Amino acid sequence: MNLGIIGAENTHAAAIARLLNVEKKISGFRVSHIWGETEAFAHAAALAGQIPTIVTKPEHMIGQVDCIMIDHRHGKYHTPAAIPFIKAGIPVFIDKPLSTSFAEAKKFLAFCARNCVPVTTLSAMPCQDSFKEIRGKIKGLGKIRALSFNGPGDYKSKYGGIMFYGIHQADMMVELVGSAPASVRVSVCRNSCSAICAYPDTCIATITMIPGLESFYVTAMGDKGSFHCAVATDQNVFLGSARIFTTMFRTGKEPFTHERMLAPIALLDAMARSLKNKKWVKVPVVA
Repeated sequence: MNLGIIGAENTHAAAIARLLNVEKKISGFRVSHIWGETEAFAHAAALAGQIPTIVTKPEHMIGQVDCIMIDHRHGKYHTPAAIPFIKAGIPVFIDKPLSTSFAEAKKFLAFCARNCVPVTTLSAMPCQDSFKEIRGKIKGLGKIRALSFNGPGDYKSKYGGIMFYGIHQADMMVELVGSAPASVRVSVCRNSCSAICAYPDTCIATITMIPGLESFYVTAMGDKGSFHCAVATDQNVFLGSARIFTTMFRTGKEPFTHERMLAPIALLDAMARSLKNKKWVKVPVVA
């Protein structure tokens, strides 16, 4: 299958192209086309990933590719870029985040459902082998009382603030707990920020974003014990996520429910609003 990539500023574009075109880690797929935000970005990604065709407009890929990956650094460009391809019946993988707006993300997924076109989005972090081990450890702690996620991120990022890197921790939280929290409050300490996330039961979770931190960390405390560990990345950090979205392209079956895809966006949307008003904010209901 021919995969087209929209967006070349992000390093993920070249990484996925190398994975498929150079290393040939997933049979039956190649990145055949790319569009970049600038000519230089497009040429650099094409060279690194051996992508044969650079297009001057994303829509030029329609009729030439079987599937699309959207990979802007700023999430506000993601769903608008996807719409022409959904209308054309082309399945889409949107690199994190799906959108910088919960309302927009919910409207977009409903649009995809009406058009019967599969779409997915995800952070690569829950796909790492070390995170799968963390998920297993969580099950042995009994009722979870507290979770803490710490990692890199800049709430002032020009690429969408909290949304840009907060998606990794939000996605891991939703994956471990099973849902977004009910409410959240964000506090700032110099260049870092922390979000207190209150769940309807007795569980409380925190997300802390620290610029320059190199790894993500998870701490969990339950009735039967606790643990703290880093989320180590696999040798090929993108292979797990690439297997997920290429399977969707091949089968036409979405790997996640729309509620699961919306949950981390709902959390981040509430965090962004709390950052502005310095109050507790209810997390939007995803159902």
